[in-house]
Amino acid sequence: MTQTDNTVCYYVGVDVGTGSARASLCDVTGRELATSSRPLTVYNPLPDHYEQRCTEIWGAVCGVVRDVTQGVGVESVCGIGFDATCSLVLVDSSGEPLSVSLSEGENNTCLMWMDHRAERETELVNQCKSCVTDYVGGGFSPEQQPPKLLWLKKNLPDTWSRAAHLFDLPDWLTYRATGQTDRSLCSVTCKWGYVLERGGWDKEFLREVNLEDLAELEKLGTCICSPGESVSGGLSDQAATELGLRPGTSVAVSMIDAHAGTLALLRCAPSPVCETLCIISGTSTCIMALSHTKTWVPGVWGPYQGAVLPDIWLYEGGQTAAGSALDHIVRSHPAHTAELTYSKLNSYLGASLTDPALHTRTRDVHVVPDLHGNRSPLALPWFRGMVSGLDLNSSLDNLHTMYLATVQGLALGVRLVIEKLKKHGLKFSYITLCGGLADNPLYLHVLATVTKLPVVVPRGGNMMCIGAALLAQCAAENCSPTEKLESGKGGADNVSYCPIPELVKFYQQKFEVYRHMVDDQLQYRELMKLDRSS
Repeated sequence: MTQTDNTVCYYVGVDVGTGSARASLCDVTGRELATSSRPLTVYNPLPDHYEQRCTEIWGAVCGVVRDVTQGVGVESVCGIGFDATCSLVLVDSSGEPLSVSLSEGENNTCLMWMDHRAERETELVNQCKSCVTDYVGGGFSPEQQPPKLLWLKKNLPDTWSRAAHLFDLPDWLTYRATGQTDRSLCSVTCKWGYVLERGGWDKEFLREVNLEDLAELEKLGTCICSPGESVSGGLSDQAATELGLRPGTSVAVSMIDAHAGTLALLRCAPSPVCETLCIISGTSTCIMALSHTKTWVPGVWGPYQGAVLPDIWLYEGGQTAAGSALDHIVRSHPAHTAELTYSKLNSYLGASLTDPALHTRTRDVHVVPDLHGNRSPLALPWFRGMVSGLDLNSSLDNLHTMYLATVQGLALGVRLVIEKLKKHGLKFSYITLCGGLADNPLYLHVLATVTKLPVVVPRGGNMMCIGAALLAQCAAENCSPTEKLESGKGGADNVSYCPIPELVKFYQQKFEVYRHMVDDQLQYRELMKLDRSS
């Protein structure tokens, strides 16, 4: 470790995910020295309504930061960085979060990223003629903020009228830590419709989508900063006391969780940043691609300018349900028991992942695991999962087949996104991957085989926390994240693509079936003449 003014420097990275808040204490090389995690509650009061509580989130953040800095002198903690899910928080003029729940008496103050209550508003927003929608793959998703804001305005007028500031959760964390209302270019570009190359906020777009009361921009934010810049004043006295740190400690402008994970993954990648596909797998999957040039990829969010690295364009695909889809299909099977882990499922299937017999047991069973809509490349929130090959078999052996078919379906969905990106000029030499599915050797092998790309998995550590700590170091040292990517590469393990002819042919056939099933569902909708706007 290096020293500054004779003091060893440590950096704290905080990651607020869907189900937990986590923190890591890192040294100047990005190596984790201590970690901590605390659970968060997800409230689901109505179908498609998913909410959390800011008080619980901040309490968990304070707890994990105190855990990882225990025994470390506060003068040695030189910076703290935050990332979080792209959830929504509204605060009143005194800074108190406001309720986002329709249920009376509920004190749920965080409208989660996975909340799909605004599907109708999404269709209304996407009818606008503004070019803003071009920068989100051709249309907004109910996971992004303009549709959610329109829903809140219509359905919770008291909350709407009292709101003084509207924050993405990562920006609310820096607000809670500093008292400053700076917004991250990452958050506002990827989730709010801010377009840097067209001057930022588009007032005509806001008026056209009936959010004209935001056109003065104060509630949206007028100080937009790049991730890793230092928030003015640093850690406030109150937050310093709560976190157990020193007032004035450098606080980095935040990032969305997957984007912070992308930073950490790029540091481990053996290929140039614009030839590396980063996958952050968890409840959902984010599929991140970078390019030096701008192009338009329908159905894939972006192009986002400077959202991860300065002067580089980001393209963000994904699967709204990934780990959550796998959990649901496995746990809902009649043969499932609490003792049945993914490790045990993999062991049952066989020790050799290169054995074609393992993979081909799903020749007549196919799964499209879009259980919560298709984020990309269809960009259809109403799209749903599909299974072909169901029978009356409720045995444990059948559960293993369904599990394998779902793992394959997740990998085939990633390939569908990759094909769309490659069609529009992006190219990839490697996949780098982190998150829950990175711990599943079956998924890694299937992914490498399906995509025909080697998969790189960093050795140990929470990539989101490490990315947030990298931002903290940038803020403390007044440097760009690009410089930190060049300063060193972390260790990683490769999962090589195994071109066994039988498997190559099998997965090409599975991919064709997958595409047919996707097309079939689109035809079913047309045949049924479903009107999703009512």
